[in-house]
Amino acid sequence: MRITIETTSWDEISRLIAVLKSLKIQNFNIVDSAPKKTIPITKGDKSIDPKALFGIWKDKPRNILEIRNRY
Repeated sequence: MRITIETTSWDEISRLIAVLKSLKIQNFNIVDSAPKKTIPITKGDKSIDPKALFGIWKDKPRNILEIRNRY
């Protein structure tokens, strides 16, 4: 037997689970029917040689905080 309950928030789901547990109902499943967002994957250009980028900051070393604050 299957029963479908649609809720609008995770708070409602947690309250429903609490009620089901208090009634000693153990055989229940939660299925998220919200559409999954997929991000398209684009392949990079493998012909670019990354060796030219090595050492570009050797005269001005930077750390992540400086980069975040500046840009």
